[in-house]
Amino acid sequence: MENFLNKVNRKTWQIIAILMIVLGFCLIALQFYGQYTLIVNGEAHNLRTLAFTPRQVLHAAGLSLQPEDRIFPDADMLNLTQRTIILDQAVPVQIAQGDNIITLQTAERIPANILAELGIVFFPEERILWNGSEISWDEPLPAGEPILLQFQPAHRINLKVDGQEIVLFTQQRTLGAALWEAGIFLRSEDRLSLPLETVLSSTTELSLKKADPVSVAYAGRQISGLSAAETVGEALVEIGIPLQNLDYAVPEENEPLPADGTIHIVQVREEIRLEKEETAYQNTYVEDPNAELDTVSVVVPGQVGLVVTRTRVRLEDGKEVASFTEGPWKASDPQDGVLGRGTKVVVRTETIDGETIEYWRKVTVYATSYSPRALGGDNITASGMTLTKGIIAVRTSWYSVMQFQPVYVPGYGRGIIADTGGGIDGRYWIDLGYDDSNYVGWHYWTTLYFLTPVPAYIPIVLP
Repeated sequence: MENFLNKVNRKTWQIIAILMIVLGFCLIALQFYGQYTLIVNGEAHNLRTLAFTPRQVLHAAGLSLQPEDRIFPDADMLNLTQRTIILDQAVPVQIAQGDNIITLQTAERIPANILAELGIVFFPEERILWNGSEISWDEPLPAGEPILLQFQPAHRINLKVDGQEIVLFTQQRTLGAALWEAGIFLRSEDRLSLPLETVLSSTTELSLKKADPVSVAYAGRQISGLSAAETVGEALVEIGIPLQNLDYAVPEENEPLPADGTIHIVQVREEIRLEKEETAYQNTYVEDPNAELDTVSVVVPGQVGLVVTRTRVRLEDGKEVASFTEGPWKASDPQDGVLGRGTKVVVRTETIDGETIEYWRKVTVYATSYSPRALGGDNITASGMTLTKGIIAVRTSWYSVMQFQPVYVPGYGRGIIADTGGGIDGRYWIDLGYDDSNYVGWHYWTTLYFLTPVPAYIPIVLP
């Protein structure tokens, strides 16, 4: 009996234990059964089901989970309290970049994050277009729909301005347009390493040297300008006053442009100075029947000889700084000339003091006058004629070849050469005769006309 009771009690306890386990499972199951909120692509759905994990909730809702889907909480996490499950389903996303199109399956909705999944880092000035319109990089895209995006990467410009590095991003096609967009305005004197019309690539490297003021002292003037040149010589060319001939610059043209931009151009000029010493030549005379009486013609021109000394002189800014003398040396020997004395007699007429005369020679003479009183009362001339108005005395050398030659003196009238006198050294001289009663004093230059007829003998040179 006692064994029986013991058996009964043992079986009872086993039943009770089984019942307790079943009851525990029921109580646990009751914890996982209930109302669930399933948010799929932002749209909420309510359902009542028994589920131990979010995946079972999706299964109960007739949804399958793809590897690219995004679910919260984790699909296989035992869920005791979380009754809201969020599912973002992956959709095909196409990204067009130029002529290339990339397709991926993703649940991501933020454009920048989508690009990041492809290893594309989004920079400022880059553009994302959806349905042809630009959208922000952090603007969420609609869920659950296929997406086509256009990605327009910005051109990166690594710009070094006077040694300072600047990074620019732009959608502009050319370099000039990009710099304008960035507010970098260039002057014509600025120096850019690439032309403004350069078409930008993904990354463009260039440098910009801004022009600085340059002041040049040149030819007594101060010339100002702008230049981005590295050296003095390049700066002078840009300003429009390059060095010429022997000119040089301070600092030198191959030196860097000074910080204050000041340049001095020294104008250099070389002169050749010739000192000439002439050697005289001699003339001989011949008679020239084709030249008029009392004229001289050149039959053979004479030429002086030359002895030359040459000096090379260097001038800087108009001041002589150095000289070098060469020579002397004989440049040429003198060459004697031949002059012709005219022998051709030409008879001319002229009206003087209202009287027309005909003459064949005229000379300039210094005239004096005399009368018998000046001779102590002697009135007999060398020709034996009595001294009176019309008697003209000349020196002996003239008298011997001109005795009784009719002449005319303006202001005196007609006369003949009929007397001699001492004369005046170094001058052609005549002495005009008068009577004591009509004497007129002469002491000035006048003209002596030799009247026709022309004598048989004519001295070519008046003695």
